[in-house]
Amino acid sequence: MKLDKLTRWRHFLGRRFRPRQMELRKWIHRSGQLPDFLIIGAMKSGTTSLYCMLEQHPGFVPALVKEVQFFNNPRNWARGEAWYRAHFPSADTMQARSAQLGYQALTAEATPAMSTPIYAENAARLVPEARLIVSLRNPVERAWSHYQHMRRHPIPEKLGFAAAIEQDLAWRHQGLRLTADNHGRLAGRLVKRGYVHRGYYAEQLEHWLRHFPREQFLIMNFDTWKTEPSESIGRITRFVGLPDHAFRDHRANVGRYTEPMPDDCRDFLVDHYRPHNRRLFELLGENWGWPS
Repeated sequence: MKLDKLTRWRHFLGRRFRPRQMELRKWIHRSGQLPDFLIIGAMKSGTTSLYCMLEQHPGFVPALVKEVQFFNNPRNWARGEAWYRAHFPSADTMQARSAQLGYQALTAEATPAMSTPIYAENAARLVPEARLIVSLRNPVERAWSHYQHMRRHPIPEKLGFAAAIEQDLAWRHQGLRLTADNHGRLAGRLVKRGYVHRGYYAEQLEHWLRHFPREQFLIMNFDTWKTEPSESIGRITRFVGLPDHAFRDHRANVGRYTEPMPDDCRDFLVDHYRPHNRRLFELLGENWGWPS
């Protein structure tokens, strides 16, 4: 248990101090190429598995880290475009890979924080032509997975699931909304512990669609693609313009819970999400079978 906790803290501190390392790196290395596409979410919907599978493709050159946390984090956004570019391969690297392959190589990152409003606004400013990959999970299961993730966090969630749900909804009813100005003060509540409202997918997508045209989005059902990962990753590569590839199945960050979701919490969330799911299916023009 001690070793496991130590490992988690090392990972946490590594993310915390990476900006300083990258600040130095931007002066050492040439400016990188901006990403061709972004995997924007949702959190706990298989984005890490998607990214790891993409890394099998010879035409995909990954960013230095999977989650750059640039567009959604005002502190990183303030570091500027050069800081962001430093996370990506140089134009020379991309040209050399493309020449070797005989087709255009691509790069991307995956920060699954699509519920943060400033993410869409900032991304539209810097990478307006980027394609956007969205993986959505049944919001009831997503909320439970998110909660379990925070229970294992170096600064763990101490509330029971029912109380954590109630708290998230209370913040929502108080009118708390994340902005660039209050991000530092409220992100710990509205992002890290947004168990319920991060499942309001239609609301989030409607916001993104005010900044990007619909044809730049590929919206995927996690419940479907997790059973057919190779076929689904093929949809992504074709969507972004890479040729087909024989992918191997790869599951990353698979949650293993020692306890089931409490029945009363499940019943509450199923009913709570019905109008949100219905709104999502109307937006997509298809029904994924979640209670609506």
